[in-house]
Amino acid sequence: MIKNCLLSFLVFLSILGCATKTIGPMPAGENTYVLTRQEGAFPTGNKPLLAEALGESNSYCSSLGKVLKLINTQENSGPYIWGNYPKATVTFSCITKSESQN
Repeated sequence: MIKNCLLSFLVFLSILGCATKTIGPMPAGENTYVLTRQEGAFPTGNKPLLAEALGESNSYCSSLGKVLKLINTQENSGPYIWGNYPKATVTFSCITKSESQN
């Protein structure tokens, strides 16, 4: 019984480590945010991490009734060794639609 519970718990933890995760948006100054999308263990390199991060950033601004103003993007390009998994980071601001037309 204890072995089964322990095995189930270890399987659960290993699956959790494989998941793609999002960190943020985190405040990084006045009306500036950083959002990071990172693959978990055993990366395939097939996930469009930057596109997903941009989509989540855009959704965040939309939830505030504003539009995305992109400041910077960054992707790591491997090698994918232990702890250095594929990652995309987006730095952005949320501005009003009238500000975006200037």
